[in-house]
Amino acid sequence: MPLNSTRGAGSAKGFGFTAGASFEEYNIDFLLVAGGAAASSSRSGGGGAGGLRLINSVPVKGEYPVTIGGGGTAGPAPASNGNPSVFNGYTSTGGGYGIGLAGSGFPGGSGGGGGAGGGLFGGPYTGGTGNTPPVSPPQGNPGGTGGNYPDLGGGGGGGSGGTGGGPAGPGGAGTDVSPTFGAAPQPFYLSNTPETGPTSGGIFAGGGGGSRCLGGAGSGGSGGGGDGKSGYPSGGGISAAINSGGGGGGTGGDCTATGNGGSGIVLIKTPSTAAITVTPGTNTVTSVGGPAPYKVAKFTVTGTFTTK
Repeated sequence: MPLNSTRGAGSAKGFGFTAGASFEEYNIDFLLVAGGAAASSSRSGGGGAGGLRLINSVPVKGEYPVTIGGGGTAGPAPASNGNPSVFNGYTSTGGGYGIGLAGSGFPGGSGGGGGAGGGLFGGPYTGGTGNTPPVSPPQGNPGGTGGNYPDLGGGGGGGSGGTGGGPAGPGGAGTDVSPTFGAAPQPFYLSNTPETGPTSGGIFAGGGGGSRCLGGAGSGGSGGGGDGKSGYPSGGGISAAINSGGGGGGTGGDCTATGNGGSGIVLIKTPSTAAITVTPGTNTVTSVGGPAPYKVAKFTVTGTFTTK
């Protein structure tokens, strides 16, 4: 998925100016990642990643609300989509959930993987469409198609790259934003997690891996996507990393899926001289040195961004 962007369809400049107050205006770049979707139970496709949008060179002045979308919740029938993230009049859409046995994935920022098919179950079942509703450049990709029973679910769509259709498909790859926000390690990138492994390299919005009743399941996409699992009747998929926008992994058996979607994130890059504040205190501002210094405001929970 291309990284550079002007305002996409359905976007508009937000209104941050507050009457009677004095604010400086700055040009910013920002990353807007929605919550990833979960996976359903019973041989499911992986959850789709939350929509990822990178917006360049936008003027801001004043006080702006920032909404961080929560990840979707896994469940028997069905799981839930991720929730949108919003800043400055721009919206990224939550991921579409991965469907269980005999069903197609749900649309979203990236689409969820299709469930198992074949034999009495019909199919194959397609993945959900991505970039829904459409923006330019696209905010995500479609989910993978499920394979024949017992080979099971397709991978969830990711922020960029293919989604690995077919039996027990891997999750689609996330998008690397380090060309804009700097090479790892940076304190505003994700930390490694026990479940999803290294995610600290500036990659976000990986799709969840598809599940399989027997044999190997699909791995989660880079950028926080959860692994799918195999096994009957257990085999609960792995949840995506928090604040990654990743999709949850598919579930191999009839257990309640554990593949929840990852919550979203917003990063705002400003000039190094910008006087900015963020609320609440969970959100942070980091100064980055070098020949072209800058600041990055990181939002992991809903709050407010203000220029001074």
